[in-house]
Amino acid sequence: MAQQQIDLIAPSGGQVRVTLPETAPVSSVVTGVRFAGGSYGTGFQIGPRGYHDFACTHVAPAKLRERLVVHGREVLVAEADNRESSVATLIGTYHELMTVFAGPAPKRDRVFALFNSLLITDHVGGMVVRPRSATLLDTMSEQVVVVVKDYGSMSIPGPNHASALAPKHAGAPTVHGEVWKAAYPGVTRSAKTSDHAFILGCARGVAEVHLTESAATTEQERLDWLNELNVSWGDADGKANVVC
Repeated sequence: MAQQQIDLIAPSGGQVRVTLPETAPVSSVVTGVRFAGGSYGTGFQIGPRGYHDFACTHVAPAKLRERLVVHGREVLVAEADNRESSVATLIGTYHELMTVFAGPAPKRDRVFALFNSLLITDHVGGMVVRPRSATLLDTMSEQVVVVVKDYGSMSIPGPNHASALAPKHAGAPTVHGEVWKAAYPGVTRSAKTSDHAFILGCARGVAEVHLTESAATTEQERLDWLNELNVSWGDADGKANVVC
């Protein structure tokens, strides 16, 4: 089966290479990172340009409440129409960095302090986000999510958390590693692939794969697609566009 390869940069700066069948193109890539220190923790999602507008239109309808500038980059603050949540998003050259708050839009100073506490570098292949040393925050987790329409999605944890995802016993062999199947909570005695998550273990990476139900593909085609997947972590390279 012919293969395609995409090289992505995770929030930590590490590079993850995803190899998958050419059957269908990648429809979206989103990354996430969470920082914590003491009793404080905060999470961010990174998407392509237009990510903020899409979320405020299709995910949780929201209206713009504030605009501010952090290190020369615009930050947009929007509040959900029901006022139960709000989002703040920094607009980079290639990507957008978003965080979600519970309740109404936070005050301007709080949003400025949050984004000002980060070191952000925007690459074509991904945005690198790290807390400034003075914050005493550490990166607790990160993930890269790759979605292929009509086949499924891969949620790829950072190398430091990959071992916790893969079972200790041997899985079924795949072209590039092995795979384990686990039923979703509440599912019993179902043979449908969409009722299970698949843990894919490769030589240099692990992914949680979710196969979708689609009239455009058969269950066997989706399983064949899963069999060809490969995930490999390495170091980031290439030129960067510095955001702040």
